[in-house]
Amino acid sequence: MFTRPFLVSIKRLMPKKRRSAHDVYYVFFAMSALWSLLIMSVILFAIGKNVTAYSALVGAGGVVLSLLLWFYKLPRIWAQAVYQTTLMLLILFNAAQQGGVTSPSMVWLSIVPLLPMFSFDSRRVVSFWLGVSFVSVLVMLGLQFLDFIPSRPGESASDLMYGALTYTLLCYAEWSLIDAVDSMNVTTLRQVNRNNFSLKRLSKDLQQANAHKDQFLAIVSHEMRTPLNAVMGYLSLMSTDPKIEQESKEFVTGAQNSAAHLLTVINDLLDYSQIQNGKVAMNPQIINLHTMLQTTHSTLSPRAIDLGLTYRVDIAPNVPEWVCADQHRLTQVLINLLGNALKFTDSGYVDMRVTYSPTPDQPRSGKLWVHVEDTGPGIPLEAQKRIFEPFVQLKRADKGRSSNDALRGNGLGLSISDTLIKSHGGELIVESTPGKGSTFSFQIPVRVVTPPQQSAPIQEHIHTTPAKLLIVDDHAVNRVVAKATIQRAMPNACIEEAENGTTGLAKMSQTRYDLVLLDLVMPDIDGIEVMRRVRKTLDAPYKDVHVIALTANVAGDALEACKEVGIDEVMAKPFDRCSLINRVLFYCGQTQPAQAS
Repeated sequence: MFTRPFLVSIKRLMPKKRRSAHDVYYVFFAMSALWSLLIMSVILFAIGKNVTAYSALVGAGGVVLSLLLWFYKLPRIWAQAVYQTTLMLLILFNAAQQGGVTSPSMVWLSIVPLLPMFSFDSRRVVSFWLGVSFVSVLVMLGLQFLDFIPSRPGESASDLMYGALTYTLLCYAEWSLIDAVDSMNVTTLRQVNRNNFSLKRLSKDLQQANAHKDQFLAIVSHEMRTPLNAVMGYLSLMSTDPKIEQESKEFVTGAQNSAAHLLTVINDLLDYSQIQNGKVAMNPQIINLHTMLQTTHSTLSPRAIDLGLTYRVDIAPNVPEWVCADQHRLTQVLINLLGNALKFTDSGYVDMRVTYSPTPDQPRSGKLWVHVEDTGPGIPLEAQKRIFEPFVQLKRADKGRSSNDALRGNGLGLSISDTLIKSHGGELIVESTPGKGSTFSFQIPVRVVTPPQQSAPIQEHIHTTPAKLLIVDDHAVNRVVAKATIQRAMPNACIEEAENGTTGLAKMSQTRYDLVLLDLVMPDIDGIEVMRRVRKTLDAPYKDVHVIALTANVAGDALEACKEVGIDEVMAKPFDRCSLINRVLFYCGQTQPAQAS
């Protein structure tokens, strides 16, 4: 347990450029040998072995010399050669004084050649020193046979041969052991390399599969949103048609709710995919907080009425009216929390309370608190730890209404909401008691801003002022829905159509439109490229046309690309009828209604 601190201390004392593992082992062995020889010399002097003691001091001097040579940048192989030679000569000298090949000192001659195994990658160095040791034993044995080295009293030639043979077998055993370890290391290394190659290939396949999954989700999302845009558009037109009877309007409302739920599922899957890839997009903007909260709350009022629940919203007086926040993401979180509360509450109430805590010494910033409280069945404590995980859906133990709800969702709402709140710099928490209900609360930092000079309200009137518009979309049904929606509010508008990007670009280069509604994903030229060519290649006034991108691709990179090419605004498909009409009126410069519809 003392070796590791010793190694660390040695490494810290070594030059920074010479701290490889091999250098550390060499210096460690040399320092260990130096201290051992010095201590041994003291003991040998004490017991009267003066000659051996002096030889130990000479050996210590040789070790110091090897360290100095290495310190002054002699290559390690030569510095260690001095070290190895010093120790082997010391061993052989003492063996010659104590009986030659049968001397106890010969034991060390079998250990010293193994030290280079830790200091060099090549096993040739170890084999060389083992060979030197073996030759040294044979030379000593020959000198003893010639009486140049005295044998111990009573030892015969067979005793000398037995000692030499024993050392020879020991050298062979050491060489075999080293060779076996190296062979196993080579085999293990090959297996590790094969496993690493397999893991790299698997990782590459997984990355490719993940990229394909993202591409698949983007394509499927676009292909699902395109027909869904038509379905919701036609349903919206039908819901405002005075010719439809009340019973039929109820059927239309039910279809709209189901389509809206399908859109929520698609959005959740896309959001989850973006979150997994760290691409969740935040778009802070100046919003009327009170209007957003009340509008979002009222969105689910029909469902609360159908369920017979008390459904209230309480906004504290000090809650600021205008703030900078991501309206879309906050609405998404509120809809998730309110929708879950209504889904699991059979009787009683679902309340939303909004409070505001200003930051001390910073009057234009603070924390917005939103609490959604219900009188549902509550959530067990063990389940509260899992509800923010993706795809987790709680099942009720009782036979409440929500246990048979066909629109249960996909288990992503709370997980996405938690991520979105954290992206705002806030926190989403839950407090629940089984049998008494639950309260979901979140707080986010907000910045209070001054109201904008103009705030165009949603228009529900008929405008008779002429306007010239172009709809560029490769799906005919999308063009029909957009045209019918706009034409109902602007009957005198001249609306042209283009079935692809090439045709749209040609029309935009010949006609000055008040507004262009442009799809981003088209088979020939995508909307981004169309706008890049419009802004860079066309002359005024054609290049200055206002453009709204109507697209099913609402990913963050698509929004950034739209901003770069000068698209004025992006609206997601399926679009909201009133919002679309309002934006069209805004860009066409029409603000005053002609008559009520």
